[in-house]
Amino acid sequence: MLGRTLLAAAVALTLPLIAARGGGRVPERMILTGTPPWGPSWIAADGSPVPAGCGPEAARILLAYYDRRSGYRFVADDPAGAIRELRRRMGTVTVVWGGVPQGLTWPWAFAPGLEGYIAARYPGGARIGTFSGSPAAAFERSVGLLRQGVPHVILFDWQGAGGVFPNHYAVVVGYDLAAGRNHLVLNPGWGYDFQILDLADPAVAPVTLFWIEEIRDPPDGRPGTGLAPSAAGMWEVDPQGRVALRPVLRLHFDPGSTVRWPPSSRVEVLVPRADDLAVAIWDPGDP
Repeated sequence: MLGRTLLAAAVALTLPLIAARGGGRVPERMILTGTPPWGPSWIAADGSPVPAGCGPEAARILLAYYDRRSGYRFVADDPAGAIRELRRRMGTVTVVWGGVPQGLTWPWAFAPGLEGYIAARYPGGARIGTFSGSPAAAFERSVGLLRQGVPHVILFDWQGAGGVFPNHYAVVVGYDLAAGRNHLVLNPGWGYDFQILDLADPAVAPVTLFWIEEIRDPPDGRPGTGLAPSAAGMWEVDPQGRVALRPVLRLHFDPGSTVRWPPSSRVEVLVPRADDLAVAIWDPGDP
């Protein structure tokens, strides 16, 4: 029975290694769609609103993806309750920085808080992978995870100050290595779908990654659970009926500025009847 459970979890959490058309090569760009554009959230504490914090927000977005992709029931039944519990389990505290209240989650508290939240719903618990290293090494690891269909959380220096705070947790959903770029695509937890973070910029260090390696219990719901739609207004259909993603992405250090990528080379839908839950791929040599 244990072997069957682990096999079910492995099938649910990973995909065959995603390659460019023709096999072998790494796609120049890739985005996993399906994470909800939530945040920033506020919750009531002692009668006053306080920021939930980017750590709990990123964890909730990541868990919502597995609700949709695999049929787990982590947050879909009560998204508001989920972020309150994640904040409590992660020990997130309110601090004031630059005159603005912020939710601070210490780096060492994120993974145990996420594990505890999962185990409260699925008694077998989960195994959380972590990686800390240079931005270049983190970019390489992120690309490898994404090519296996694994979104993950990144913790990086939010303002380029090189300190523990301010920092930011966000969900990594894509990458761009065309023309030698080291860009990650984030769901930043700021109420929109995509943001570009340049990991060639030394201002983002230090960098830590967190991902769910294994959930030891199989899902008990139906994949494709409806939450907030992903990449709304960014899907295109050509005259031959082929669907493409043409994403609009904001820049992390200049969020008022946007770039728009060309249409993807192809889109692979992951769950039937959930067309916004997909892998969008840009093959080398395409515009």
